Amino acid sequence: MFGAIKTFIRNSRIKIDYPRYEREQHALHVAQADRRFDASQLNKEIAQIRQQATAVGDQRFGSDLSSLGQQVAATANELRKDRQLLSIFERNYKVELDALYSQKTQLFEEKEGLLADARAIKAERSGAHDDLQEAYEDLEDAKSDVDRWYSKSERTPLLFGNSGKKLPKHSLFGQSHGDLASAKYRRGEAVSDIGDSKRRLADIKARQATIRQAIDRNYAEIVSVVEKIGAVKKDRQHMYDLKKEGVDPSVLRTTIQTTQTTLTDLEMKLRSIDNQC
Repeated sequence: MFGAIKTFIRNSRIKIDYPRYEREQHALHVAQADRRFDASQLNKEIAQIRQQATAVGDQRFGSDLSSLGQQVAATANELRKDRQLLSIFERNYKVELDALYSQKTQLFEEKEGLLADARAIKAERSGAHDDLQEAYEDLEDAKSDVDRWYSKSERTPLLFGNSGKKLPKHSLFGQSHGDLASAKYRRGEAVSDIGDSKRRLADIKARQATIRQAIDRNYAEIVSVVEKIGAVKKDRQHMYDLKKEGVDPSVLRTTIQTTQTTLTDLEMKLRSIDNQC
């Protein structure tokens, strides 16, 4: 038993000490290698060779690279501008505007329908409020009848009450249990009507919220389509102005083709010189 404990302790110490020992030995061997095989001078020579090669390349091709890079950037910028101009001429403004005007008409028709729904549901909510108020009034009347019945049944005959008197189930003129049952029934009906009216109002409010959201969305879409119509008209006017200034789309297309060819040649030259560096 004691031997097993010693073995366990020894193995545990080995597991703990070995990583530290390995790090120490690694550092020792690296230090020995640095002393025996010093590569610092070789690294310096490699760095110098790289610097010299870079300097020679910059001296030989630097100006050409810079000049070609500037030409490529300028040509690409001209090509982009000409393509933007040509895109103004190639758009079908009538088709775009017809589609936008159709969308605008549909949105305004939808707006009228939503507003009509909003007015109808507003009237429905007003009616529901009236029904709720009426139900509350019926409840108060029924509760009063119940209270009066109990008050009368408990008063003495001297105060026109029925205290101590056996009441019939029904009576055409005097107090009866049927009167109490009727009052309680009306009270229960009023409570039920109040619950129905509240649920109806909750449903109406939810539908009103949905309609308001639809109206807000419709308004935002109308604003958006009106802005798009204005933007298309502005671009169309720009095209008219360009034509007055003498800009010809056919000439633009030829210029774009030529510029694209020039840009391709310049980029090939730039890559060629860059590969020689």
